[in-house]
Amino acid sequence: MHTLTKVRLFRILLWMTYPLALIFIYPFTLFKKRNKGSLFFFFDRYVIGGAQRVHLDIMQCIEDKYKQVYFTRSSFNDVLKNGFYSQPNSKCSDIHLWCDNLIFRIFTVHYFAFYINRHQKAHVFSSNSTFFYDMLPFMRKSVIKTELLHNFTYGKKGMEFFGLANYKYLNHRICVDYSTAINIKEQYKEHTIPKEFNERVMVIEPGVSIPELYNKHIALPLRVIYAGRGSAQKRVYLIEKIMEKCLAEKLPVEFHFAGSVVYELAEKTKQSAVIHGEIKDKAEMDKLYLGSHILIMTSAYEGFPMVIKEAMAYGCIPLVTALEGNKTHLVHLKNSLLIDNFQNEDYVVQEGTEYIKMLCRDLQLTDLLSQKAYKYAKENFSINIFFKKYSDFFNG
Repeated sequence: MHTLTKVRLFRILLWMTYPLALIFIYPFTLFKKRNKGSLFFFFDRYVIGGAQRVHLDIMQCIEDKYKQVYFTRSSFNDVLKNGFYSQPNSKCSDIHLWCDNLIFRIFTVHYFAFYINRHQKAHVFSSNSTFFYDMLPFMRKSVIKTELLHNFTYGKKGMEFFGLANYKYLNHRICVDYSTAINIKEQYKEHTIPKEFNERVMVIEPGVSIPELYNKHIALPLRVIYAGRGSAQKRVYLIEKIMEKCLAEKLPVEFHFAGSVVYELAEKTKQSAVIHGEIKDKAEMDKLYLGSHILIMTSAYEGFPMVIKEAMAYGCIPLVTALEGNKTHLVHLKNSLLIDNFQNEDYVVQEGTEYIKMLCRDLQLTDLLSQKAYKYAKENFSINIFFKKYSDFFNG
């Protein structure tokens, strides 16, 4: 079922139950203590991931402001839970049990909408939470409603359709890269949304901490790393095929896998690669980036992933598919290696293997691309720029 259809059907249920909620649910909100600030955050979950790290960074931008934070989906690990729950001036709550069940969800939507409406200067900020979109029609116009969108999926079930269905209610639609912002405006055009709503679409790119000096040792064997999860869009099975070809040709390379992806790797891969699992400590992850030479990603779609920025900050050369989001910052043979014709999976495997072979044979080129990747990251991905933009946004 198309996401737009799901949104419309559930909204009918919400409006049908609104009178009942007004009678039986609203009185309970009067007993809930008001937020002593004006900020409410609705995030999907606190599992480890690039999006969740961005959410943490946003909270750190405004650690002096009191905020209530709600997680609306079940988290299959708690790697970042302490990071969220230990934030100063924050009250975090996991409400996924009230969101997963259809009947509970209907009345929970009304409960939180009623509660938020009790606050005169409320600002609700959300990312990856469908629960947030369900609340939108029931919140007062005076409530500032902000969506953060991490990518554009090009399918029928993408998060971008929740935003499309609610474009009138959203005061701000923040994108993490310019490619996603362009896609939203194209989507608006396709669905004949008035041009005035384009002005609500903005871009604030996430930042990362970057070492002051370049400190990469280039020598064989080259280390190729994949870090992250293993969802369908990532096509990690293509990386496994590239690894098989590299090993078959006896190239001087090591493949490393970190993150939740390890649970989806083939046994053959686990026997031939270095498996790190989920790395909770940032310093340990940074050390892994520093010791690696190539970051490999074969995604079919996404924006500009955080992992690329993090890896480039330590001189890793991005070897990635030439997605529009990636091309926003990456230029082939300048600061990266881009795989064109990325929809052809056989081509991705062949080209990815050839690029690794090229770097193994030409360590001078490897060193040059590594230095350029680091330099570009330092000039464009500083966390300080990100902090300032979000501080200005929330204080504006």
